[in-house]
Amino acid sequence: MLRNGTRDPRIWPYPKRSIWNMPLGADADLVPAGLRKPADVTLAVEEDILVATPDAPSRPIYYSPAGWDPNRSRCGERTSRVLVASAPVAPGFRTDPGFFGRTPNHAAAILRPNGTLIETQPFHACADGSLVSMAAPPAWQGGSILRGDTGRHIHRGAHGASGLTAYGGTIRLGEWVPGGVIPHAVKIEVWGARYLSHMNGGFRWPAHNADRYQHDGTGGLQAYGGAQAAMRMGSLLALPPDSKLVRRLHSPAAKILARTLQRYGAYVVGNTGRDTVQFATEWGPSGRVLDQFQQAWGFPLFGSVHRTSGAQHEFLSDMKRIYKKLMVVDDNSPSHIGGRGKRLAPSAPPMAPLNP
Repeated sequence: MLRNGTRDPRIWPYPKRSIWNMPLGADADLVPAGLRKPADVTLAVEEDILVATPDAPSRPIYYSPAGWDPNRSRCGERTSRVLVASAPVAPGFRTDPGFFGRTPNHAAAILRPNGTLIETQPFHACADGSLVSMAAPPAWQGGSILRGDTGRHIHRGAHGASGLTAYGGTIRLGEWVPGGVIPHAVKIEVWGARYLSHMNGGFRWPAHNADRYQHDGTGGLQAYGGAQAAMRMGSLLALPPDSKLVRRLHSPAAKILARTLQRYGAYVVGNTGRDTVQFATEWGPSGRVLDQFQQAWGFPLFGSVHRTSGAQHEFLSDMKRIYKKLMVVDDNSPSHIGGRGKRLAPSAPPMAPLNP
């Protein structure tokens, strides 16, 4: 990740003063997020598709109308309509078959040679090599990993509920492994019906919007029902800097994430739609965090604490403890990213040139 004191922007992107790299402030105004033990899966994942192969041959992404209908096939219903004319995606990369869940969101960010992004959702790289998706509006295109997401300049992206990018805040390969560090803010999703408030449109900076059903529920989807007004789409969640929780955790894997939540925090970017918690992890041509996590730790990243044993049970039990201690950084704003006070971690190192 680091070479000659600089970071590879493809792996550790965005300026040091971006929302994704700014450490938390020691005097941040913290209010309880109110998360409790999930009744459903204790920990799930939101796999963001990150394709950083800007020199790969470009090819089209075709429109598929299947969307999130579990009875339809995204790849099987590929149309001839071109959604994105030119996307540099490594020829051998596939996400179908083998994806997690029945209808994953697969928010995707595809890096162009100039450091800007193509973002789309739900993306699939099909078994026959074709690329399909359903949405790639102009507002999602062109965000820069070299200049974006600083202060008042937050690019829109493929996490549709919040409007935030698929590229920033994703837990990357090599970060959630023994001895690893996650040196940036991460992305979290919670159950909107229980935890997210519909006050002020149901969102706050840096989110651009909330789910369209957040106020009254539409199409059988549940409205937001959280009682904590500070807890909305876009909220920055963190462990208090003086919390002794990290030292009391038993699982080394949980400690890695807890340290990140104490130094950088997690932005709420989506609604799980059920009583679980999800973090965004990378899947791309270089590999998949889900696979790397299991190989490194010897157990799956996702699961229910009451259905597991051994090291995974210890990990998920620690995750429950983390959820209960999470706070909302209520003074997170364009002028005080991460809240007020002295930074709790060093600034990100300079970025190396994208195309040396």
